[in-house]
Amino acid sequence: MFQKSAAVLLAPAIRNAMQRRCQSVISSPPTQKVSSAEKLVLGGGMCAATLVIPAWVLYHIREYRGLK
Repeated sequence: MFQKSAAVLLAPAIRNAMQRRCQSVISSPPTQKVSSAEKLVLGGGMCAATLVIPAWVLYHIREYRGLK
């Protein structure tokens, strides 16, 4: 008895949540162009941020192995 009433109460809420989630997508061309210099700086920053930790580990690998 409780399961049926819970399903009846939750079904509209689930349906509305699904509809709201699907309506938030905007498909259009960008409104402002990003310059090539900005792309280069941001891409370089992301590459540097990705490679800093592996480079640090490789630089200090002898310390980690105990071979000073």
